[in-house]
Formats: sequence, C-alpha cells, structure tokens
Amino acid sequence: MKKTSFDVAIVGGGPAGTATAISLRQHAPALSVLLIEASRYETHRIGETLPPPTRSLLEHLHLWKDFGDLGAREVFGTSAIWGTSKPVSNEFFFAPANTGWHIERAAFDAMLADAAGACGAKLRRGSAVRSMQWSGRDWKLRLADDATVGARFIVDATGGAAVFARRLGARITTVDRLIGITKFFQSSSKEPGILVEAFEHGWWYTAGLPNGKRITGCITDADLARRMRLGDSEEWTRSLAATSHARVFTAESAPCSPLIIRSTATQMLKPLVTERWLAVGDAAARFDPLSSQGILKALRSGIFASYAIGDWLGRADDAGLRRYDRFVREEFKSYCAARAKYYREEQRWPTSKFWARRHQPLLESAAA
Repeated sequence: MKKTSFDVAIVGGGPAGTATAISLRQHAPALSVLLIEASRYETHRIGETLPPPTRSLLEHLHLWKDFGDLGAREVFGTSAIWGTSKPVSNEFFFAPANTGWHIERAAFDAMLADAAGACGAKLRRGSAVRSMQWSGRDWKLRLADDATVGARFIVDATGGAAVFARRLGARITTVDRLIGITKFFQSSSKEPGILVEAFEHGWWYTAGLPNGKRITGCITDADLARRMRLGDSEEWTRSLAATSHARVFTAESAPCSPLIIRSTATQMLKPLVTERWLAVGDAAARFDPLSSQGILKALRSGIFASYAIGDWLGRADDAGLRRYDRFVREEFKSYCAARAKYYREEQRWPTSKFWARRHQPLLESAAA
C-alpha cells in the first residue's frame, strides 16, 4: 500500500464499515478512504436477515445488481411461537416492499468490501489496528504488520466491542445480558423463512440460508446459558430437541460448524460522535436480534455517517455530526419501545428470570 495518509480510516469491514466507505466515495469523492478489516471473510458470520426495506439502501449504494449475483434466498415473512403455543405467521405481503432475503453473511460482507474497493476506497484485508495516537493534526495507526498510516478522521465499525471508541474512553451502557449460541447446518429443508420459538429461558430461531445451509440458535441471558450449560454442544442439542417446532428443521441436518457464542446484548455507546471519530453500526448501538434489523441498521448508519463526515472534512460544517448523533439516539429510543412491546406479549412463564427481566422497564439512562 503506497499511500500512507488518508482523510478517513474505517476500522472494521462489516456492513456498517463498508457502507460508510462506499457512501463516502459516492458522496465526497475528493476524500481518500482506507478500509481496514481483520479477517479475509473466510469463516462463518452471524446475521443472515435482510428485511424488505434493505433493497432501497442497496439500490442507493448502487449494489442491487451485485447483491442479485449472490443468490440470496427470498423470504416472504416469519413464523413465531410467541405468546401462544401455536405458530403465528407475519407475512410481508402488506408491506410496501414484500420480499426479504436470507444471505450467507461472509459472502455478503465480502461483496460489500469488493464494492468499496471498486469505488476507490483502499481495502486492507487480514489486518488490524494495534495502536493509535492523535498527533495534534491526524491519527497515527500502527497496524498488525507494523505498517503506520495516518488519517484525519476515524470510523469505528468494530461491532458491539466498539474497540477503537473504548480505547479512547467511550463507555457502553448495556441494557441486558443477552447472548446467542448458534450452529450452522447442511440442511435438506426447503423452508427459507425464519421460525422464532419462545421457551422458558429465552427463544430459539432457525432460518434457511443459500447453498442448502441453515442457521439455528438459542438466545438467552449469559448467566442462564451457563446454568443450562448451553456452551456444551450436547446440552445445546438436547435443549433444541425439547422445542416443539424449531427442532423439526434440523432433524435431518448435519452440523457444519461448532457452536458460535456471541454477545447480542442491547447496548448504546457514549459518546458515539466527536470531531475526530464516530461509531457506526453495532459499535454505536446494538439491537436485540429479535428485531432482525442489524444489517439494515448497519447500512443505514453507514450512509448517514458518510454525509456527516463529508460535510465536516469538506466544509468544516459540524451540523451533520450533530444530526447523526441525534439520529442514532432517536432510533435507539424507538427500538427500545418496540422491544418492550414485543417481549410483553410473552406471558407464559411468570416465574422465569429471563422473561421477568424483559417485563421490567428499561434503565432510563440507556433508553434516553
């Protein structure tokens, strides 16, 4: 990489980081952009759902054709055993756009990264930021291979860990202790849609993916998962077998991954915007996977962040930074209200710690 100084360095090459890079190159092409991704997109990634509104964002980023080449599975709704013992369908047919999609996430993220490179962003795969320092004029980033690059502005797109922002003193307010314990299967099931099934200690979900794969996961609180020993593959399988509906989709399926355990806690970063950096996607705010909004939110925040960064670096206008901060906080507040509503609909286990926690009001400091 010959160029060692950039206007913007984006740390993290998931949907939020790549959308920021693509939109920056489209909105403010005079700005040079470096995109740093620790992986090479070679392993399983969690997050497979694109709800119908995602299409407008992909079209806005001029990615609709590239997305079509991925062979995503079309879905037309979800089915849930939630608040009742019988499945209830929630179809997209009456939505303005009635088709959603399930993706193979690593391929989707790699497609976005390639598009960022095609737009003129400098893409550095298989790299990571070891240290960073503000020189008084720009950031000096030392990478894993000991290369040093400069940047006027940093975007933290490192997911819920918010690695860059937390190194600089930002703090995460966490609303719950939610984790996902997930496994991929090679499946013969032809059903692509999502099934969500509540149980006493949380909920299970399963979704059909492209190339005959299926993802199935248990969502619960970390302390409850430890008590049930769900990190053990045999115990996880026994718990899945106790479900009434989710187990059916993997009955004839062969596992093709180990258990993958990830925090999915609802959380908010503070601050999430400064004059030297900002956070996008889950680094800024993370939603419960029940919302199926993670990738949509990531793309949207990356686009909005690019406008704010372009105005700030191009014209020294910080109004966009303030608008971006307000947008993320208002979006999080609306999400918290919707989260509370949906969890209140499940009342079958009044003595369960998991459900009792979700029937309590959220901390005002987190929702505000």
